[in-house]
Parts: sequence; C-alpha cells; structure tokens
Amino acid sequence: MAVITAENLHYAIEQKRDELYEIASQQSWTSPEVIHVSQELDKLITRHVLAIYASEHLNF
Repeated sequence: MAVITAENLHYAIEQKRDELYEIASQQSWTSPEVIHVSQELDKLITRHVLAIYASEHLNF
C-alpha cells in the first residue's frame, strides 16, 4: 500500500465526497453505485481517523 500524507488523504476524502453527492443527485441514495462510493468514502475516513489516533497515541 502506498504511503499517503494527511494532506493527500484529506484531499481524497473531499474528492470522494464530491463524487458521492454528484452520483446521488442523479440516482437514488440506495442505488448500488451510490452505496459503493459511500463505502469507499467510509474507508478513507476510517484511514484518516486511524492515522490521527496513531499519531496522537504512538508518538513517544
């Protein structure tokens, strides 16, 4: 897995959120494509939260 900076991760989250809203504006929020993009966004947010937790709790 590639190393990703906090700034790049934040940008990726914003881009995925924009993609989600764009698709959802054209389809139902329960469509398979919207759900898939939403799950991708969830994964990015989880990575961000875990990175913050690790930086706060694992620095000696």
